[in-house]
Amino acid sequence: MGLEEVPAQMIQPAAEQLRQCALQFCKNHQLGEVQVRSFSTPRRLALVLENLPDQQPNRTKELKGPPLVIAQTPEGEWTKAAEGFARKHGIDLDAAEIRKIGGKAYLFVSRNVAGQSTGSLLKDNAPNWLQQLSFPKNMRWGSYRTRLIRPVRWLVFLWNGTVLPLSVENVQSSRETRGHRFLCETPVALSHAKEYEAALEQAHVVADPDKRKQRILDQIRELEGVQGFRVETEVELLDEVTNLVEWPTALVGEFDERFLELPPEALVTSMAVHQRYFPVYDARQSNQLLNRFVTVRNGDERSLTTVQQGNERVLRARLSDAQFFFDEDRKHAPEYFLAKGGQAVFFQGRGSQQDRGFRIQQLTERIAEQLDFSPEQRQQASRIAELCKFDLQTQMVYEFPELQGVMGGHYARLLEEPEVVCRGIREHYLPGYAGDALPQNLQTVPVALADRLDQLAVAFSLGMIPSGSADPFALRRAAQGVMQLLLGLQLELCSQDLVAAAVEVLTKQQNPDLETVKLHQQLAGFLLQRQRWQLREQGLAHDVVEAVLKGEQTQPLWQLRMAQYLESVQSQPSFKLQVEAVLRAVNLSQKNPLPPEFAVKPERFAHKAEHALHVVVAALPDHITSPESFMETLAQLEVPITRFFTEILVMDENPETRYNRLGLCQWISAWSLQHLDLRELVFPGE
Repeated sequence: MGLEEVPAQMIQPAAEQLRQCALQFCKNHQLGEVQVRSFSTPRRLALVLENLPDQQPNRTKELKGPPLVIAQTPEGEWTKAAEGFARKHGIDLDAAEIRKIGGKAYLFVSRNVAGQSTGSLLKDNAPNWLQQLSFPKNMRWGSYRTRLIRPVRWLVFLWNGTVLPLSVENVQSSRETRGHRFLCETPVALSHAKEYEAALEQAHVVADPDKRKQRILDQIRELEGVQGFRVETEVELLDEVTNLVEWPTALVGEFDERFLELPPEALVTSMAVHQRYFPVYDARQSNQLLNRFVTVRNGDERSLTTVQQGNERVLRARLSDAQFFFDEDRKHAPEYFLAKGGQAVFFQGRGSQQDRGFRIQQLTERIAEQLDFSPEQRQQASRIAELCKFDLQTQMVYEFPELQGVMGGHYARLLEEPEVVCRGIREHYLPGYAGDALPQNLQTVPVALADRLDQLAVAFSLGMIPSGSADPFALRRAAQGVMQLLLGLQLELCSQDLVAAAVEVLTKQQNPDLETVKLHQQLAGFLLQRQRWQLREQGLAHDVVEAVLKGEQTQPLWQLRMAQYLESVQSQPSFKLQVEAVLRAVNLSQKNPLPPEFAVKPERFAHKAEHALHVVVAALPDHITSPESFMETLAQLEVPITRFFTEILVMDENPETRYNRLGLCQWISAWSLQHLDLRELVFPGE
């Protein structure tokens, strides 16, 4: 299918969709081991199916008829229902079988079905493949109703050497494809489907994206050998460039050395992100940028000097702008930009960027206190929080949003801020996605947490809660970042405490009338969902995850360690016996609740088993520091609980005796649920 130029990032997903359609087609129609090759360029999406049989194999189809009591009379004659079934399917009732399903007899017949020709199947099914193509954005063209990523300009649909009918609006299938837009002016006629790739190669189109990518890499490596530099071929950029060209030719360009005074990230962003150029480095110094770049043209080697000069001119203009912005920004202190943040709205009704900065700073100081920072560390963390967003108001970040944090760190360094502050401004955005790096210095951590918690609190206070797949403000990513920080850096912080601090700081600054209880519940529940996802991503079983999350312990790191420990002991028979013993007390307590303030009266115990259990229960630690400690305590409870239930009747006729014994069960239940919900655990064989 030939189209007008498709955006690079949408080509490979579309090609894969087509490939999956073809694979499913071959599977559904029993066409055997077919090799499905996918081809794609900016102007075409194509499939070549190799090793296709001429037709489907013949097969036997079994047809289920009416129940025997309806199909036959008591005398064994066929009824009209049976005859109608036979007539409908063109079969002979004499060949019918009687089978029982669920104790009921039915009429069954077998029918031989001849396989269809592959060409016929392709003709009938290929239009559906095009209809199933899905893109983030589609368009219509002319007066046609079809919606696709770009207008269709030609179609080739060949079964061996035969053209099969296919149309998209006014475009009919033929055997003619198109070559390179500028290097091949005439259509390319294919006499056989197997000629596709080779014919396009002759027409200056490398149709296979993997071969096109390899050609680009080979050309870059050749330039490295000749020029003596090193080219950074970042995967995403290489994939994008591969999908921007059909006939790649790599060339080297230069820019003025004075631009090397710009921060390296600004240079790389200008080249790689905005121009799709590959940055060039000194081969002897891995991080030293050179005033050169490699670009890939969509064409051959003719007029390369003209192409080079054109690319250099475009980059010169962009770097001149960057130099101007950089020079202008350096004329002002961070306080100037912080004040400008007072005119920039963060969220309507929740203050400015400057207000947000104040909240982040207050929240950072609270978290730093929870982390037992030294006075010096607290001061450094507070300074990072104060400056972490100032670069959002700079001209450089306005022009290059990708450099937020990066430029703030550079500007702070030029103003001789401590290195820990400079790095913190840059690193507080980490992690940006699942699996991303975490901040390297501890002083940045409370800022990174405060940034995300404030974002979540503000959004939730305005009712902007993600639903379904919609998440326009990336709140799931923010919550995931909180969990990655807590677990990845092994921070012993409770999510409930963090949420409470974020809600309190926001409420005091913006709106004392906010429904803080509801906001706290919603935000805590949202973080709990992210923690559930995080634990499941680590391969932990569903029942184990639910057991730790439904307990009253809200420290994510403790939950992770407990879940991992539970999985390691879950298959042990002794652990199962311990859990079953405790659950007897938990379940009885849940079925016969007592007032929370009920106190057990030891003087009313009349049996040694009661006294023995009370001694152990009274010694239960309020705070468990590790999963191992919890399991040790659980083991200590097993014998006295088992003896308690074996030797006495808890539900005694005497109310005071009954309540006292239930009080022991309630004590055990409350202690257990304080840490995890053992009722969620599923043991092997259950």
